[in-house]
Amino acid sequence: MKKISFLLIILLFAVAASGGYGYYTFVLNEDDDEDSSEPVGSSGNEPVAKITPSNPKIQINETISFSASGSTDADGDELSFFWSFEGDSKEYEGADIDRNFPDKGEYRVVLRVTDSTGLSDEAETKVLVVENYHDEQSGNVNGNDNSADIDIPVENGFLTLELAYSLDSANVNPLEESQVALRLTDADGTVVQEETGVSEGDGTWSYSTDDLSSTGNYVFTIESESGSMDFDITIDVTY
Repeated sequence: MKKISFLLIILLFAVAASGGYGYYTFVLNEDDDEDSSEPVGSSGNEPVAKITPSNPKIQINETISFSASGSTDADGDELSFFWSFEGDSKEYEGADIDRNFPDKGEYRVVLRVTDSTGLSDEAETKVLVVENYHDEQSGNVNGNDNSADIDIPVENGFLTLELAYSLDSANVNPLEESQVALRLTDADGTVVQEETGVSEGDGTWSYSTDDLSSTGNYVFTIESESGSMDFDITIDVTY
């Protein structure tokens, strides 16, 4: 409203006991300024969605906590959070959510953030679900059955591969020396490490992702060179 000024000139002639009269002027003002207490509307900025953690790697059935608390809105609007997970047809609401995955693989996670005006933004990440590998093998190699091959699955995302062996001579003739050759071959058929003339005793071969260039099926071979050798092999692949 505009500011309005009313000028009322009231000429009063009053006959009173005194016989006097009066002349009166009244000015009425109405303030039309906008009410400064009115709420200011949203500027129409979309929120920005953010998932924490980003691209995590977890073990099978390990519980992981996802958070949308890093999401922002420049207008300060109230936010709502909705989660969807690959392989699950449901949608979940809330700023934080716990989740576990029963199977190995890579899974897509999507966060949708909506503000109070209906504007929204999406963020996504992927979860790599892994399972440490452990295996124990025992056997014997000799002149008749001169080699044993042990398969080792090495998948994407592994951290370390460790082979621990224990060799014991199984010769009937104590004067005969038992020796074997040990060999690790990667998924591309390349020999990673090889030792020949290995006598009874214990040993460990350890590797990290920097040492190994391929993923897939590795093979650890124990091959008889002389005599008869019992072996115990322990294999651990960590992710």
